[in-house]
Amino acid sequence: MGQDPAGGRALCREAAQVVAVKRARFLGELKRLRKVALDSSILIYHLEDVEPYAELTEAVFAAIAEGSPLAVLSTLSVTELLVQPFMEGRRDRLAVLERFILSLPNTRLIPPDYRIAREAARLRAAYGVRTPDALLTATALSEKADAFVTNDARLRRLKGEGIGVVVLDDYA
Repeated sequence: MGQDPAGGRALCREAAQVVAVKRARFLGELKRLRKVALDSSILIYHLEDVEPYAELTEAVFAAIAEGSPLAVLSTLSVTELLVQPFMEGRRDRLAVLERFILSLPNTRLIPPDYRIAREAARLRAAYGVRTPDALLTATALSEKADAFVTNDARLRRLKGEGIGVVVLDDYA
């Protein structure tokens, strides 16, 4: 039995249109934000070119490079990002990652302080989120970010804290 190539092409066009609409929604969402906090996963997806998120993370970093939105990044993300190269003894990869992190335009690196740690404890108690997620979102809140960009849908629970949660899967 033969396949209907015209039908297959129509499905491909339809899928491409859906992706284009989702990407346009994502870009619109980014443009309305003044400041975002980034989850570690966003950096990992970007640096490792993880599909289907690479195009979205490229848009995130391009928008940040243009200054709209500005970004904050917890130094906890540095820890999460550098573990693997340290484990593998990959000094070359370590150097690349450190250059990337330290050269991010329009991005402030924020170390956890007592206030952030205390807020993270409160978030953990109230929402049952893991400690790293609590620290990252507490950083976002302390820096008055409009949204936390992640791919962890469970963090949507934190919207009640007055911060938007942008989940990549909603746009992929």
